[in-house]
Amino acid sequence: MAAEAIDANIRGIKIERKEYHKGRPAPEELKRKEKIPRSKMPKLKQDKRKGFDEVELGLDENTVKKEVERCLNCAICCECFQCDKVCEPNAIAHDLDDKILEFDVGAIVVATGFDLYSPDKLKEYGYGSIPDVITSLQFERLLSASGPTTGDVKRISDGKVPKRVVFIQCAGSRDKENHLEYCSKICCMYTAKHALLYKHRVPDGEPIIFYIDVRTAGKGYEEFYNRVTDEGTIYIRGKVSKVYQDNGRIIVLGADTLSGKQVEVEADMVVLALGMVPKQESEDLVRRLKIQCDANEFLTEAHPKLRPVESQTAGIFLAGAAQGPKDIPEVVAQASGAASKAIAILTQKEITFEPTIAGVDEDLCSGCSICVGVCPYNARELDKEKMIVKVIESLCQGCGSCSAACPSGAAQQRNLIDRQIEEMVVTALGEK
Repeated sequence: MAAEAIDANIRGIKIERKEYHKGRPAPEELKRKEKIPRSKMPKLKQDKRKGFDEVELGLDENTVKKEVERCLNCAICCECFQCDKVCEPNAIAHDLDDKILEFDVGAIVVATGFDLYSPDKLKEYGYGSIPDVITSLQFERLLSASGPTTGDVKRISDGKVPKRVVFIQCAGSRDKENHLEYCSKICCMYTAKHALLYKHRVPDGEPIIFYIDVRTAGKGYEEFYNRVTDEGTIYIRGKVSKVYQDNGRIIVLGADTLSGKQVEVEADMVVLALGMVPKQESEDLVRRLKIQCDANEFLTEAHPKLRPVESQTAGIFLAGAAQGPKDIPEVVAQASGAASKAIAILTQKEITFEPTIAGVDEDLCSGCSICVGVCPYNARELDKEKMIVKVIESLCQGCGSCSAACPSGAAQQRNLIDRQIEEMVVTALGEK
């Protein structure tokens, strides 16, 4: 095993190697090679290591090429082959080439996650210009035992313990004019958690939370909020208009809507509770899967009440914050539902589709593509050679949007054409 090889190397015990990897140079050949020293990693200057910026700045392109050229492909550093010896199923192969694999699947669960709203867009709060204005995720790292301060809450600028921390909720959320229109759902509770943990780490500290509304819609959430207030967290109802520095002090300018007065608070640290936005890296995936999005670019479910984990494309299910802002319990519940729906499809021997999927009368179709634009399932495409529309039957759900929009009457639902509907109406009215 790799651990065995490392232990032997530390103890100075030689490991017998019966044969070398194919193409590996012999030890004598390696000795004749010129030893080129490694390139030094450029690092951030000591006096600038005050924030969350990376200390190691990374190598430039030319230096990376030099480092690559140093490698002899001897595989001594990475291929000791101990894993081959202990793998009973003989499942390890070192000589395989990279391959692109394609799979035919019966169901897909889309769980692409979310990003935090960019704090760089919140210029009024001083993020980026004031060192001690940080995001909620950065504050979480400060609280973590594995974080840069090993769990101690310290200012970025001077390393001192902040005695007053101002938390700004809805930073970027619920602001239709400038930022995000919607509520991100999780900010109220994680801000309360941060305030409570800060109070535990700094007993004489003063956490202050500016909020628009406190939304504690969840099991045990209201009780947790009451605990936070009982332990000394101050809640001020109102929006913060500006955060600025004055002679080295951080000033938070806001309003108390309950008293109708302007509030000016001096703080040692400001924490921004950022909202949730869709994952930017998932745009290409969503386009390939032909899943519809709402106005905020979150994935759209087939029905918010009756089919909350299904997309409008059959066989594709949604889970987590890809569909919209959610907290952890809700994400777990929805993921379980999506997995169950997917398993239900995979365990069926045959899948029955509705008989009313749409068709196209090629003699009547003029290729105007109106039906292509109105189809919510992306089940219609234009054949540019024949200039007629074709139906992708595996995607069509028989909703009838194309039939209603088609100006020439070429788009008709099978087993539900106009003549059949007319006969149904006549029969229902009792007319001959």
